[in-house]
Amino acid sequence: MPTISRTITINAPIEKVFDFVVSPDNWTKYVTSLVEVRDLSSPAVDKGTTFVWKYRMLGLDFGGKGTIIENVKNAKFGMKMEGGFPITENYGFRQNGGGTDLTVEVIYETPSKIMSVVSKSSLVEKLNQKEAEAVLDKIKMMCED
Repeated sequence: MPTISRTITINAPIEKVFDFVVSPDNWTKYVTSLVEVRDLSSPAVDKGTTFVWKYRMLGLDFGGKGTIIENVKNAKFGMKMEGGFPITENYGFRQNGGGTDLTVEVIYETPSKIMSVVSKSSLVEKLNQKEAEAVLDKIKMMCED
């Protein structure tokens, strides 16, 4: 499966960045294509917490069930989304002076629904790379504000 990895330095304490990324209330704020998150099985967002999600890419809607696969305070956070657009997102946090180095790794499959609209998988890869960069830029902007 294709994997995209990007890192950015955020001028904010690691606790602030981690808490922002982990909060389900913020997921649709920083993941541009994620348009809905609902029905969380636990407000604690611990490993094993499930949720329902809706994603929009190229004007097409995809949905499914997500599961938190990792939540280690101020170190790691990950979620796996299964359904119409299978994707795994892993976030790594590392203190850098008074700031935070945040790495996002996105592992995805290209749904046949997308491939019926787009003839080249390289376009989907470029869209996903831009999405990963946008995610980091939005987190940086919101945490540094």
